Amino acid sequence: MNTYFLNAKFVGSFPSNKDLPEDKGLEIAFCGRSNCGKSSVLNALTNNRKLAKTSKTPGRTQAINVFDIDLANQLKIIDLPGYGYAKVSKKMRATWGQEIEDYLMTRKSLIAICIIMDIRHPFKEDDSKLIDWCESKDLPMILVLNKSDKLSRNKVSRALTEAVNSLSSLSTEHYVITTSAIDKSGISNLTERIKSLK
Repeated sequence: MNTYFLNAKFVGSFPSNKDLPEDKGLEIAFCGRSNCGKSSVLNALTNNRKLAKTSKTPGRTQAINVFDIDLANQLKIIDLPGYGYAKVSKKMRATWGQEIEDYLMTRKSLIAICIIMDIRHPFKEDDSKLIDWCESKDLPMILVLNKSDKLSRNKVSRALTEAVNSLSSLSTEHYVITTSAIDKSGISNLTERIKSLK
C-alpha cells in the first residue's frame, strides 16, 4: 500500500507570518533544531528528494516554507525555520524565534506540531520548551526521533522507550515515532499519523 504524499507541491517560501497564504484549511507545523533532518523527512514523506531543499549546512531554512500535501483535504505542512543553530547571528536567531512564536500563537489553521529531533541528541532545551508550550495549549504533537539509521536496532528501541517514558506525564495527545529519511524506516508510520490528525 502506498503511504507517501505523492501529490505534494511546494507553495512558496515566505519571509514572515504576515506574508503567508490565507489562514484556512489544516496545517501541521514541522519544527526542530537546524541539524535534525527536517527537510529530509519532508522529502521522504513525499517520496520526492527535490521537494524541500536540503543542505549539509544546518540553518538552510531561513523562511517559512509551505507545502500542499493533500489538496483534497486542504492539508499543508508548514516548515518553520530550524532553531538553536549557533553559527547564525544572535539577531537572526531572535528573528527566527519570533517568527516561529508568532506563527504558533496566531495561526488558526494549525492542528498539530511535528517536532523532529536527532535520535542521538533528543530533547534539547528548545525541544523541551516547545513540548511544554504544546502541552499548555493542548496542541497535538508528533515527536519524531530521526536519523535512526545512525544507531543499532537495540539502541533505537531503547531511545524510543526512553522517549515514551519521559513523556508519560503529558496529557496532550502525542505520539513518538522513530524515522530515517535514508532508509525510509518509520516514514509510513509518520504518514499515517499525519493523516489521522485531520
